[in-house]
Amino acid sequence: MNLNKKVFIGFLMFIIIPLFVLGSAVYTVSQQLIEKKYGDLTEVTLQAISRNIYYMFKEANYFSDFWMVKESIQGIYRTIDEVKPNENTLSSYDLNTFDTLLRGSILTYSPVQSVAIYNNAGKSFSAGRGGGSALPWTALTQSTAFQHIQELNGSPLWIGPSEYKEFGTGRGEFYQARLVKDFWTMDNLGFMLLKFKFNELDQIFKSFNTNEESSKRYLLVNKSGLIFYDNKQNLEGANVLQLLPGKLDLQLNNNSFQANFQNEKSLISLYHLNINQMGVQDWSVVSITSWKYVAGEIETIMKLVAGITFVCLFFALVYNLVFVRRIVQLILRMLSSMKKVERGDLTTRMEESGKDETSALARGFNSLVVRVEDLLEEVKRQQDRKNKAELMLLQAQIKPHFLFNTLESINVLAIQNQGKKVSQMVYRLGNLLRIGMENREEISLKQELEHLKSYLEIQEFRFEDQFQYDIQAPPELLDYCILKLTLQPLVENSLQHGFEPIDYMGMIAIKVVDERERIALYVTDNGIGISAEKLAKFHYKTELETPFHEILGANEERRGLGVSNVADRIRIQYGANYGMFICSQEGHGTTMKIVIPKNKGEGL
Repeated sequence: MNLNKKVFIGFLMFIIIPLFVLGSAVYTVSQQLIEKKYGDLTEVTLQAISRNIYYMFKEANYFSDFWMVKESIQGIYRTIDEVKPNENTLSSYDLNTFDTLLRGSILTYSPVQSVAIYNNAGKSFSAGRGGGSALPWTALTQSTAFQHIQELNGSPLWIGPSEYKEFGTGRGEFYQARLVKDFWTMDNLGFMLLKFKFNELDQIFKSFNTNEESSKRYLLVNKSGLIFYDNKQNLEGANVLQLLPGKLDLQLNNNSFQANFQNEKSLISLYHLNINQMGVQDWSVVSITSWKYVAGEIETIMKLVAGITFVCLFFALVYNLVFVRRIVQLILRMLSSMKKVERGDLTTRMEESGKDETSALARGFNSLVVRVEDLLEEVKRQQDRKNKAELMLLQAQIKPHFLFNTLESINVLAIQNQGKKVSQMVYRLGNLLRIGMENREEISLKQELEHLKSYLEIQEFRFEDQFQYDIQAPPELLDYCILKLTLQPLVENSLQHGFEPIDYMGMIAIKVVDERERIALYVTDNGIGISAEKLAKFHYKTELETPFHEILGANEERRGLGVSNVADRIRIQYGANYGMFICSQEGHGTTMKIVIPKNKGEGL
C-alpha cells in the first residue's frame, strides 16, 4: 500500500470516522434523552388526565348510586313486576308517572341522555332527552357484556362507544349498565342502562392540548386496542394495535417509545387508567406526539450542528486532497525517482515548481543525482583504464605462453628433419599470430573457431595419433562477438594437463549452444580430470577482486595460468554475470563452460 493510500485511510480512520461516530452517538443520546424527558413529562400529563377521568366517572357513579336506591326508582321495578303476563305495556298513567319521575331524578344530570329500566322478566321502561328506543331486552341478554354485568352484582360496568356492537356507536356515547337490588332485601330487582354523553371529556383533553392541537393526539382505548375516543375524532372505531403493528403492547406497564404513526415519526406514550373500581375495565390512554414538536428547537440545532460538521469535514477532505496529497505525491515521486536512480538511471530528474520547501527539496535531489552521476562517470573511467591495463597484461601472459609451447613443437619437428611439417606449422602459426596481433579485443566467433582449428592442427603434429577433436557451432551464432584467444587456452590446458599421462585416445569436443540472451561454449575432454580438492578452489570464485590465478596454489599457478587468464578476462570484460564454470571428475575427464553475452560488434 503506497503512502497516499495510507494517509487517506489514516485521515478516514482517525478523523472522519471518529467524528461521524461521535456525532451519531451524540445524536442518539440526545434523542434518547429527549424521549425520556418528554416521556416523563407526558406521563405526568396523563396522570392528571387520568385523575380528571376518574372524577368524571366517580361523579356519574355517585349520581346513579344515589337514585338507584331511592324508593321512587325502586318502585318502578315493583310496578313493572305487577304487570300481568298477558299485558304487554303499562297503563298510560304509569307511563306518564314514570316518565315524570325519571325526568325529575336521573335525567336531571346533564350527561345522562337516556335511562332504561328492565325487570327480571324482561319488561322495560325507558325515558330520554331525545327520540329513539331503548335497547331491547333480548339484545341486552345476548350481549357479551351481560354476563359481566351479572358478575359485578350491582357495581356499574362502563361501556365505551363501539366497544360492544349491541350498544350505540355515537361519538362520546358511554353506557353504564348495572344490576339493581332491593334496598331492604338485597334481592335482584332488574337492570338499569344509562346512556351518557360526556362533553366534559373533550374539555379534559383540550385543557392539556392548548397550542399543540396539530401535533398531539390522545386516544382512549380498551384492552383489545379499540379506539372509542379520539380528540381529533377521525380514528374512533379503529384499532390502535393495527396502526402501530409490533410497536405497542397494551399488556406492558406505562412506557414511552418512538415509532412511525401514520407515516410520521412520533413519540408514543401509554398510560393505564387503573380505575376498574369505577367500573371502567382496563382502559388506557395513548398519547401520540409529533417528534418535530417533541424535539423542537433542539432538533433544529442538532441538524445545524450536523450541517456545520459535514461542511468542516468537507473542507478537511479538500485540504487533505489538495495540500496533504501534494506533499505525499512529492514524496512518492521522489521515492520513484530514487528507485530509478537505484536501478542505474541517472538521467532521472524531479520537476521543480513553486518557491516553497518542496521545490528546494526537488532541486536538492536533482543536484545530488548530478553529483552522483559525475562521480560514477569518474569511477567508470578509472575502472575502464584499470580493466584495459589488466586485459593487456593478461594477453601478454597468454601470448608468450602459447608461443613457447608452439616453438617447442617446431623445434622438435626440426630436430626430426620433418621440414614439410615444420613449414605447415609455421604457416598455421603465422595465422595464429596474425589474429593475436589485431588491435581489436573482440573478434567474431567464426574467427575464434578458425584460430582454434589452426591451433589444433598445429598440436596434431606434436600429439600425433594421441587425440581427436570435434567442433560444433550453429551457423547463426558465428557472427556474434567473443574475446579473442578464449577457447585456445582451454584446449591447450586439456592437451598439456589432461592427455599427457593417459594411454588411450584423447577426445576434445567444442560445442557452441544458444541460450537465449547468452551464448554457452563447452570444451569437453576425456582426460585425467581434476581432483575434488583442486576443483573446489574454482567453484563460486566469481568476484572480480579475486582472480583465478590467485586462487590456485603456488605450485599450480603455472599449470592453470591459461584457464585462469580466460576466466579473469571474461569477468573483466562482461561483468560478474558471465564467466567460466568447470565440472570434472578425477579419471573421467573435464568439461569447461564459457558464458558470454549475445552481442554483435561493429565492423565484424
